[in-house]
Amino acid sequence: MMESIRKNLNKIYIGVAAAAILIAIVLCVDYGISRKAEKSESTQTATTIAEKEKKDKVYISVSSETIREGLANMGILMTQEYYFTQVERYTKEKTFLKFITSSSEFMYSYDGAVMAGVDFEKIRIVKDEDQKKITVSMPKSEIIAVTIDKDTFKIYSEKESLWNPLKLEDYNISLVEFENTAKEKALASGILERSDEQARNLVREFIVSLPNTAEYKVEFN
Repeated sequence: MMESIRKNLNKIYIGVAAAAILIAIVLCVDYGISRKAEKSESTQTATTIAEKEKKDKVYISVSSETIREGLANMGILMTQEYYFTQVERYTKEKTFLKFITSSSEFMYSYDGAVMAGVDFEKIRIVKDEDQKKITVSMPKSEIIAVTIDKDTFKIYSEKESLWNPLKLEDYNISLVEFENTAKEKALASGILERSDEQARNLVREFIVSLPNTAEYKVEFN
């Protein structure tokens, strides 16, 4: 009787052990499959991220038109100023009876500035992807304005003829002549050349500040 019970118990133990071994095998296989799936999913995720980053890089690459529009939005940009305090003489002459000449004159000064700049709306851009080169066609600088600070007006000497008195229009004419002289002096000082150089520097700095353009060589023609 006892022997029969012992045999039955041994069978039960063997069955339980076999079941435990089977369960362990199933769990190991399932764990392996899960790990493989996770690894595959991780690989796919990494690939997706890499592809997305690649697409993002392409997306933020700026075109020549984007660069041109950015520069055009600056409009006419003053890139150089020439400041001055200028002393001029204005003379007004008048002849009577063909041989009598009467003259009036005054010496005066103003402070002011001559401003030169470039019309950035006229800039053209060509981007060469193969040679990694950006070529900029930029117009030459021009005199934009001559400003006179009328509050700084000074008269140093004045000689007025009874037969040829000075009038308000004489002062207006003198101011126009003054502006023309100031412009000529600014041109002689090289204001346009300095303006061109400053404009090129501004354009170059603007371009290299854009995404993925630092590797490009910027040239001007």
